[in-house]
Amino acid sequence: MNSQVSIVRCDDYSYDNVRTAVKTSFDHLGGLGRFVRKDQKVLIKPNLLSAKDPSRAVTTHPSVVRAVVEEVQKLGAVPLLGDSPGGVDRGVRRVWENTKLAEVAGQTGAKLLAFESEGVYPKTTPEGKTYYIAKPVLDADVVISLAKLKTHTLTLMTGAVKNMFGSIPGFRKGEYHKEAPKPKDFARVLVDIFSLTKPHLTLMDAIVCMDGDGPASGDPKYAGLLLASSDAVALDIVAAKIMGFKDKEIDTTVIAQEKNLGPKSYQQIEIRGEDLNTLLLPKFVLPSNRFLNMIPEFMVKLVAPLVWVRPNILDGNCINCNICLENCPTKSILPGKKRPQFDYTNCINCMCCHELCPQKAVYLEKSWIAKKIK
Repeated sequence: MNSQVSIVRCDDYSYDNVRTAVKTSFDHLGGLGRFVRKDQKVLIKPNLLSAKDPSRAVTTHPSVVRAVVEEVQKLGAVPLLGDSPGGVDRGVRRVWENTKLAEVAGQTGAKLLAFESEGVYPKTTPEGKTYYIAKPVLDADVVISLAKLKTHTLTLMTGAVKNMFGSIPGFRKGEYHKEAPKPKDFARVLVDIFSLTKPHLTLMDAIVCMDGDGPASGDPKYAGLLLASSDAVALDIVAAKIMGFKDKEIDTTVIAQEKNLGPKSYQQIEIRGEDLNTLLLPKFVLPSNRFLNMIPEFMVKLVAPLVWVRPNILDGNCINCNICLENCPTKSILPGKKRPQFDYTNCINCMCCHELCPQKAVYLEKSWIAKKIK
């Protein structure tokens, strides 16, 4: 049986439009009642990367979160809201306030959960790798993931599979970056975590996405869509196609397919709702370091001295808040008088600094040859 992916038009984030589009998305998949029953605990997990206003297109929009919460409540189930943002040492409450999730909780009565204070369960993959998963993810009767469609300078795209990385509380996320410094190795970590936390349903906010050097420093990109599926891998295949990535270009999808966690190709997906072939989709600007993933592994060390992309800091943008320094997994960022300084001997290009900088002060610096490659 083919995996089903719903595609629904949603022109903007006005609540009436979002509520209608969310319900239609679920109806295309047989209705939310197919997944949620009365009195069940339903964890709704948005993408709350950092304490950004929803207009920045960094996090799942609160209108989408609210609509899903209210659909769950209509069925007599108990909605819980939770995620583990990056850089939470600065305070998860600040993230809740800035992303307007606290406002959603106030409007609906849904309980907010800070994964950092809820404890973890150790879970082990068939290959013997143990991960520490936030208890609310595994204690819930149903998990609904609310992903945000964005580009990503490390994984090229962040969507349904990667959204479950937020099941890992606090600085453990940084440790996994450190253990798996190469993009493909980190993609394997993401797929491992996804396999242990598979959501029952994923709804992807693609009304206003992000392109360029995401997931936090790119540019908002209007697409006007909501995507939904009970198969997160299928959803990522469709999302990658919408963004303009080539087949087999997204490592998390390829690895998930190898582990039989989703369909092998787009042809095995049944699209419900809008016809992807007739939609007038915008042209997405893909990450500027995307070309590095196209260099064969055996050549990487040979070309590394000449072809490189690394994070650096724009003096005019930096406010010396040291969030990048505090969240660097390898401690490769050092304090400075005007701005932090990089120690590139230890830098693993995990892009955590680029991802978490609140001022868009971290940019991708390229060698002169890398600048010539399009």
